[in-house]
Amino acid sequence: MQKRNKANLALGISAAGFLGTLTMGGFLGGLFHHGFLAAVIGGLADWFAVTALFHKPLGISYRTDILRRNRVRITDAIVRFTSEDLLSTKNVMDVLQAQDMAGLLVVYLEHRGGRAEVISVAREAMLRIVKDMDAERVAETLAPALRDGLKGLELEHVAQELFSLLAEEVHVRRILKSILIIAREVLDSPQMQQLLRDNIKTLRKAYEGEGFGRAFALSAVGIDDDEILRIFNQRAREELGQLLSGETEHYVRVKAGLEAMLMALARDRALKDALAVWKERWVDVVDLTGILVYWIEHSLKGENSFWLKNLEEYVGRYIDTFCASKAMQASFDTKVKKFFQSELDKHHAMLTGLIRERLDEFSDDALVAFVESKVEDDLQMIRINGSAIGGLVGMGLFLLVTTAERTWIL
Repeated sequence: MQKRNKANLALGISAAGFLGTLTMGGFLGGLFHHGFLAAVIGGLADWFAVTALFHKPLGISYRTDILRRNRVRITDAIVRFTSEDLLSTKNVMDVLQAQDMAGLLVVYLEHRGGRAEVISVAREAMLRIVKDMDAERVAETLAPALRDGLKGLELEHVAQELFSLLAEEVHVRRILKSILIIAREVLDSPQMQQLLRDNIKTLRKAYEGEGFGRAFALSAVGIDDDEILRIFNQRAREELGQLLSGETEHYVRVKAGLEAMLMALARDRALKDALAVWKERWVDVVDLTGILVYWIEHSLKGENSFWLKNLEEYVGRYIDTFCASKAMQASFDTKVKKFFQSELDKHHAMLTGLIRERLDEFSDDALVAFVESKVEDDLQMIRINGSAIGGLVGMGLFLLVTTAERTWIL
């Protein structure tokens, strides 16, 4: 049963008791009668007082409907208390200064799923930024700078330095080994075997000519196209195998020749000039804007973009470093608190306006209903207590008066 109904029931019982004991005589009748009378008076008085806080009991407007009549003063008091005391800059900062902001962040990152959440947020934020990127506009902005950068790039010098680097023995050995492995794979490929067979056939026909003697001689010793191809493959594989095995005389000559070729390329003035001319022509002709647009749309954007893994790894490493570094945590704690201090100093005045604005959003009826709903149970208990205390006081006074009368008569 709601407190309001209990309070009304208590008042109703008091009134019924008062009426029911009007005709009762004797000591007990007088005791209960005066008790119920006082309970009715106390209950009605408290009902009037409680109701007067929010409404006009019995239509009486004098000193009633207190909340509506004093709304402005109440609002001013709430705003002043909240902004100047409860949420003053000093009180807020005292609470923040007592907190280990970095420690709270470390706990969140290490034990409450914060690491995965931060990485996910960073990933989604960057994906959204890249997705919303206007590829055409970005490409048109970057293309001129990229073209100037390519023109300023001394490609011819880079190529010469590259050839000089490749001419070093350690690189020559690797290059030669790679060439030999590729050559062996090419030799064994079906396409190369067919090409060799076709060329052997052409060479054999040219060798035989229109005469019969050479053809007869080759046939007599059992040399046909397949045999020639077999012999060639065998000799070629043996030669490649020897070269791949290492320090043979032939290997040394081939390696020296490759070194000489690379050094010659590194010193070739004509090649340097040709590269410079080609670079200038290529930079002016190539559609850098189109290339950039294609690269942005197909490489930069999308859920499988090449940079996503690097971003996630970078954020993860930074989180690990932060959690392990007391210096970084101390710096973070200081910066966060300074930031809050600065923002509170700059914007604390807005708090007054925000609180007042929120309170002003309530209509009088809505404000009364809101406050009444929060304190109704306690106020109804006041009514119940009023009836109960009134009844006890009434019976006490009856006993006191009765005792005094009997004492006086005696």
